[in-house]
Amino acid sequence: MKRIPRQAMLPFGRSEHSVNRQIAERMEGKKARDIKRGPGRPPKPPGAKKVAPHISRPSLGTQSAVHVTLKLRRGVPSLRNRKKYSLVKRAFSRFRFVARGVPRVADAGDAARDENGFRLVHYAVLGDHVHMLCEVDGSRWLARGVQKIAISLARSLNAASMREAGGSLDPRAGAMSERPGWIGPVFVERYHLHALATPTEIAHCLEYLFTNAAKHFGSINVVRCKITHANDRARYIDVDAFTSFAELHTSADPPVVRPRGDRLKRTLAAHAAHLTRRTNGRTGVIT
Repeated sequence: MKRIPRQAMLPFGRSEHSVNRQIAERMEGKKARDIKRGPGRPPKPPGAKKVAPHISRPSLGTQSAVHVTLKLRRGVPSLRNRKKYSLVKRAFSRFRFVARGVPRVADAGDAARDENGFRLVHYAVLGDHVHMLCEVDGSRWLARGVQKIAISLARSLNAASMREAGGSLDPRAGAMSERPGWIGPVFVERYHLHALATPTEIAHCLEYLFTNAAKHFGSINVVRCKITHANDRARYIDVDAFTSFAELHTSADPPVVRPRGDRLKRTLAAHAAHLTRRTNGRTGVIT
């Protein structure tokens, strides 16, 4: 007589009942493809957008550079217009630096930036996704920083859409999902992560952020920046208006922070020197 697994003798709820049935079917000799699924994440429908697989994230150490991509769901308005982009910048400004003792970035001085945490160094906003170059001091800080930015942006986009449609924002007016203008979930279920292990990878990421809009759209909204070299020679360089490269030269308080690690600092400086040597008028600069 076959021994009955212990799990099959504990039918506490729907999930346990499903596990018991699957165990019994396996004991009867059924193949895995013939066993009915139980409660859990349903399979993606054909043609659905690919997202990051649900596997363990890579472990990150102190002052790790990472490239994060947040993809929007279908039906969410494009982020490349002035009203939506202002909401994106507001979310970045609030959570460009996340640390344990700093509830808001406005309270973060130079001393606070020496703490372990999450730092947004650069970004590029496309129509249906956002690229971010971040410096984090561990996997938990990455998850916390991206979560804060994503939640803040999702709330702002839903509130703005409801205002435009004439919907009420009063929390006592019933379910939000039943009000005019409600978007619902803004991002796909998981963000894509690429840990940048070498200065070459960081430089490639910067180049990707800088040129991605031109590859997607062909023509971009241009902001002309004046760069002054050490020998007092000035050069005018065009950058995409929906990137941190433009904000660094057009905003008194850009929604990014300087990195803490020496490796990322050196790579940013080298990349800035490389960009300012170009003369084709389609480059940008970082500081």
